[in-house]
Amino acid sequence: MPSLTHELIARAVLPPPPGPAAPAPDEARLRAEMKVFLHGRDPKLGLWVFAYGALMWSHDEARPDIVTPARLSGLARRYSLRDTHDRGTPATPGLTLGLEEVPALACSGLLLHLPGPNVESRLWQAWKQEMGPGFYRPEWRDAVMHASRDTGGATIRTLCFVARHDHPLHVGQQPIATVADTLAQSSGPGGTAAAYLLDAADTLRRHGMRDALLESLEAEVARRLAGWRPAA
Repeated sequence: MPSLTHELIARAVLPPPPGPAAPAPDEARLRAEMKVFLHGRDPKLGLWVFAYGALMWSHDEARPDIVTPARLSGLARRYSLRDTHDRGTPATPGLTLGLEEVPALACSGLLLHLPGPNVESRLWQAWKQEMGPGFYRPEWRDAVMHASRDTGGATIRTLCFVARHDHPLHVGQQPIATVADTLAQSSGPGGTAAAYLLDAADTLRRHGMRDALLESLEAEVARRLAGWRPAA
């Protein structure tokens, strides 16, 4: 059985065909929405952001002073959103991760602490990355740090980005074969959907966490990219 690697992805996934790009986000509107969401918070205080997808490895501009594993109860990581701007295009959409309400489950990820006093400037790139496509809504939720000698499983109020079911790019939960077919083929300005999958699963493993869905998709996507077939 083949393994998903960046080398396999680079050999097997074609670049997207020429076509129009997704429209650029309205930065003035996004900044105004961020200010409204943060209204009433003391600007000297920091805040926590829950990362479950690309923010787990693309948070350098936020300059967090703490990065720690955690989980959000009642939410699950799902490939439930069409991606037309990053690992897909309007002509050939991919799929990307969203947080979906699943009361019996919990989503593992990383808590990023952005210290004050310049919280808005630290948050901006992450806010633009997550809110630019329009298919997330920001919420305050309680995350639980993974228990350790230092944290003891503390509960933290955190900003998270939850999938919007009323958005045209929300497609809901798809069969794993459909998701794997899409991830094995999709690419866009931000790279390939397969690399995004691999980076998400690898980041969780490096922090002592696992995600059964991502790891199942790794195997399925690797099989498709390698042209692997089981022995008769």
